[in-house]
Amino acid sequence: MENLLSAKNYNELSLFECGDEECVKSKAIVLSKKDYHLFHYVVSGHGILIINKKEYHLGKGDIFFIPRQTDAIYFPDKEDPWHYRWIGFDGVKADEYLARLDIDVANPIFKDENKKYLKFFNDIISVYGERGYLDIHALGSAYQLFGEMLIAKENVSDISPVKATVEQAKAFINNNYQFDITIKDIARNAKTAPNYLSTIFHKEEGISTKKYLTKVRMENAKQLLLTGHFKVKEVAERVGYDNQLHFSAQFKAYFGKSPLAFVNEVSID
Repeated sequence: MENLLSAKNYNELSLFECGDEECVKSKAIVLSKKDYHLFHYVVSGHGILIINKKEYHLGKGDIFFIPRQTDAIYFPDKEDPWHYRWIGFDGVKADEYLARLDIDVANPIFKDENKKYLKFFNDIISVYGERGYLDIHALGSAYQLFGEMLIAKENVSDISPVKATVEQAKAFINNNYQFDITIKDIARNAKTAPNYLSTIFHKEEGISTKKYLTKVRMENAKQLLLTGHFKVKEVAERVGYDNQLHFSAQFKAYFGKSPLAFVNEVSID
């Protein structure tokens, strides 16, 4: 039976190995091709990476990348041997993450400018030490590592306060549309006043907060109806309406037909 806890058994991102090495000055690694990618984080000291016929001199806070199916040689500085930690990863999203980060065989060095990333290597290695294998907790740390790297790359932290407030409001709606939430609830969660939220929301999104809430509810209602597993009353309750007639009126106003007409039309098709 497949081990659901194993970090190897997830498609989007998978973990295959990890380790910690305090090198002596004479230790060189000649790495043969692996079926997954590698990140090495230089914890201290210095060393040299030779990959794709190029030589890179690395120090504390540098991360070096070795792609799958790629040969590499790396060795410590004779005067100040390095200490590094590493993870082996892959998955259907791995190449997309790396592309967004501009990391590849021609650009294999990523600097930890703000000293944020070592924690995640430490967490992954700690899990392995405790459990003897890489589990979904370690995988969660790998996702956090990529998340922090992508945020730093795309300057998400530079988002304007107005945009951040609107995004927080949208996230609250997307996660809570199933409940009887109000504009006041949304504004309270976004830590702002309802009138101000309505103004900036319309400016950023082109529709009011209320219309966005309705849009989210209607689009989700549509998907539930398409499954054929739920009655109209059940769909109404699952998207935040305790009154079926109110839901049906909202659905018709949004799609131009009642929920029953929509279901019948789909059934005929």
